[in-house]
Amino acid sequence: MTKEMKMWKIIWVLSLTVGWGASFAQPVKLSDKAVLSIHSQTENADRTIFIQLPKEYGVVNKRYPVIILFDAQDQSLYNVTSSTVDRLIWTSDIPEAILVGVLQNNRSQELNFEKYDQTALRFLDFIKNDLIGFLNKNYRTNGYLTLIGHSLGGQFVTNAMLTYPEVFKSVISISGALNYPNKDNTVVSNTLNKAGDYLFKRTDSSLRMQKYYFSTGDEGFQDNGFKSGALKLDSLYRLNKSKYINWHFDFWKGYNHMTTPLVSIPAGLTFIYKDWHFSDSLAMDVLVYNRSNPLQVLSDKQLKIQQSYGSDIALPRNSFFQFAAYCLSKGNVSEAEILTKQILDVYPNDDESYSLMAEVYLKKGDTRNSIKYFEKAQSKSSPDKYARKIKSLKAN
Repeated sequence: MTKEMKMWKIIWVLSLTVGWGASFAQPVKLSDKAVLSIHSQTENADRTIFIQLPKEYGVVNKRYPVIILFDAQDQSLYNVTSSTVDRLIWTSDIPEAILVGVLQNNRSQELNFEKYDQTALRFLDFIKNDLIGFLNKNYRTNGYLTLIGHSLGGQFVTNAMLTYPEVFKSVISISGALNYPNKDNTVVSNTLNKAGDYLFKRTDSSLRMQKYYFSTGDEGFQDNGFKSGALKLDSLYRLNKSKYINWHFDFWKGYNHMTTPLVSIPAGLTFIYKDWHFSDSLAMDVLVYNRSNPLQVLSDKQLKIQQSYGSDIALPRNSFFQFAAYCLSKGNVSEAEILTKQILDVYPNDDESYSLMAEVYLKKGDTRNSIKYFEKAQSKSSPDKYARKIKSLKAN
């Protein structure tokens, strides 16, 4: 293939993905925030949560991972998390997810295992039993959960992972209060001791791989102190490499305690979901370089997701759509049909996929079913979008 031909193919692929992506962009955004009250059995108290669902929740056949943010009473922290999740879903860097914000009643006693271990444990049991049970009962969750905490919240989510590793497998700790330096700047921390013991003792292969992201800045009074705990934890992970924990540490030089969430939330979420993300290079191997079979690529990716997360997390619609259209353009009608059926199983109200299936039947010479699927596409869209096509087929 000449250089010019390769360039043409790349331009074609980009126009394909951008064009279809734009037409399907809006539905993958989050819905507006709802405010709910849940009773905590372990604390005998009512708790307030925020919840945001994907826009097409209840319309598509999906179950969703859950992202839980602590300190949601900090409106700016919740807003930046919500907008970041929204953006990363829209760009297909993370899957569509249910975002939950937990408001603290008494953040120090609820999040601080170092000083209030009993009340913090009761709050953790509320999350483990009451909140997760409520979400699983009332929403289409898929069992995969990510906790996000900042400052004391970062300490709390780290302790959650260490206390109940079978439940909390995915954690993002941002500028976590992992230590309290004394006057000699010696790191004193039950959390770090607990982490060291955990890393040394964890040999249970039955537990799913944990994903742990943590970060710190180095500016300002708080992160200038907390950085020593984060750096010590980083050294613990380096010295005690575990095949059961996938971790990443970001040392954000020049950032302070209040600005680290701005870079850590997107960095943490993309780290957690890097095994889910369907990269452009993977698509290019099929669409441009013809090095891989579309069905095999998608099958391998779905297997990797199951192995990495222990759950089936649906890939973006475009991952299937672009391959189905590509197969059809190459005359691989049976593969195009298989992929389009998979899209319609998940997205039963997507007019473009019904239209694609109509084109599949047209390639097969089955005009009757082609008309049928164009009419289904029309029923899901504006009345005249496919009218000319239907009229033309009926006339022939």
